[in-house]
Amino acid sequence: MKKCFLILVCFSIFLSMNPVCVESKQIIGWLEMILIYPGALKIRAKMDTGAKSSSINAFNLRKFERGHETWVNFELKTNTKKGETKKIILEKKVLRSVKIKRRGGGLEERLVVSIEICLGNVHKEIEVSLNDRSNFNYQVLIGRTDLENDFVIDPSVTFSSKPLCKNRHN
Repeated sequence: MKKCFLILVCFSIFLSMNPVCVESKQIIGWLEMILIYPGALKIRAKMDTGAKSSSINAFNLRKFERGHETWVNFELKTNTKKGETKKIILEKKVLRSVKIKRRGGGLEERLVVSIEICLGNVHKEIEVSLNDRSNFNYQVLIGRTDLENDFVIDPSVTFSSKPLCKNRHN
């Protein structure tokens, strides 16, 4: 009896030190549709808790100076169900550059910008590194930093949540 009580007390202490509150978080699959603003570009995104940060496939990247700051102009593209290509062009202030470990070894420098997304019913601003993801299955990777406060990932599910944010811009 004392042993069971001791185990229960230890387990209670463990839970109080590591609170898990799923009620306030949205359960989503490992692959979901998101909207990117402005432009409301609908695109498939992979949820990756193994990656700390998020990344997006940026085309025709062009860095330039505006005032004393570095900016970047780039395109985002997606294919529609009808086989058409939809694209938006964004201009964003560069927040910083990061060095990312490459799969084959070595480091790659990437620019980081802030974009607005809608995932499920959550509209938020996230930081993404811009890179060429054309050889990957998914153009957007959402890392754990951008998932941790709002979502719980169910790895057995895909496309369980439609982007339902109220349109702030179009």
